[in-house]
Amino acid sequence: MEKMSLRELAVPIIKSIDSFNYLLKSHHRHTAIISWHIGKKMGLSNEDLFELVVAAAIHDIGALSVQERDLLVREDVINPQPHCIMGHHMLKPFEAFRQIAQIIKHHHIKYQDFLNMADGEVMFQSHIIHLADRVDILINPEEFILNQKKRVLEKIKEKVETDFHPDVYAAFDEVSLSDIFWLEINDLSIDDLFDRIDANVDFKLTIDNIMDFSLSLSRIIDYRSRFTASHSYTVAYLAKQLGKYFGFSDEDCQKLQVSGYLHDIGKIGVDPGLIEKNGPLSDDEFNHVKLHAYYTGQILKNLSRSEWFKDIVLWSQNHHEKNNGHGYPQGLDDSVLDTGAKIVAFSDVISALMENRPYRDSLPVDVAFNIIKEKIAPSISLSMFADIEQHKDEINDLVVTCHQHSFEEYELEDMLN
Repeated sequence: MEKMSLRELAVPIIKSIDSFNYLLKSHHRHTAIISWHIGKKMGLSNEDLFELVVAAAIHDIGALSVQERDLLVREDVINPQPHCIMGHHMLKPFEAFRQIAQIIKHHHIKYQDFLNMADGEVMFQSHIIHLADRVDILINPEEFILNQKKRVLEKIKEKVETDFHPDVYAAFDEVSLSDIFWLEINDLSIDDLFDRIDANVDFKLTIDNIMDFSLSLSRIIDYRSRFTASHSYTVAYLAKQLGKYFGFSDEDCQKLQVSGYLHDIGKIGVDPGLIEKNGPLSDDEFNHVKLHAYYTGQILKNLSRSEWFKDIVLWSQNHHEKNNGHGYPQGLDDSVLDTGAKIVAFSDVISALMENRPYRDSLPVDVAFNIIKEKIAPSISLSMFADIEQHKDEINDLVVTCHQHSFEEYELEDMLN
């Protein structure tokens, strides 16, 4: 299998966070820029700078609700541990992100608490992100940034050696003397920031690390609501199983599994309140939810540079297209849609109907399949669904197993309460 750079794999995660159009959208980019300036001044290696920037650019992925994100933009964060631990939990299974996950785990570490911790528990980049995060929170976006230098510096200085590592503060104090440091907080793009880091960490892709990577991405979405906690995991295994029924090769079945993990990554741009609404969506609300398929394609398009990922991206972004051209976002029809996209589509609806929702309990497999046969299959493929229906009992067992595994593995009951 081909090689890819860690940057190529990091970009989809970073873009998925940056496309989220709520309170912290620009906060991650700002924190990454501030962190890079400090890390560069402190002489971090290119590899350490790369991990620092990636961790800073996604450091709040563990903040699962709008309410929790609201709390994070206060000057003094109360009980930041849950979202730090959740972010670590999301990313640690992906070996290439193991260090990044550890940085995120302690990105709100207070220096006075650090002094009492075991050596090696906290990575130094965590201290940098902690200070950078608070610097951005102190900046008023409505006020010209250069007029805020003195006030921000004084606020940070007040908490040196209690909240902030003195060495990190010293580097921040030095880089902050330059106007360019402050101007780039708002103006530098993530792509331009990565271009400054001479670290092209290549590694040979394996099926296992691709699965870990795509599972990590799926958690960004699935962990935002208890009603979708097992959704992408279930879709992934359903798609893989349906692929076997339709004669897909082992490799293509694995690609279907990855597509299942990634198909809803675009929901990062959708208000989670719509996902948890206890009742039908209005036309306006549904139009906003529909955007997720478009966002999925935009977030994943960089992966299409890899030949192995091309089908995966297409299957993921096309899972709401219909054979009559009335699907979304592109309005494709049966002359364009292939079997892989239809497999992901069927996997998506089977999983959704057999999961709990705010407005209903999970549906038994017979009820779910009758709904699909009458209302959904005609716009995807009646002939394919006839073949799928022959395996109804096996599919039911698989869905139940996926649900049980997801909630046990992710420990959602403890983490979300």
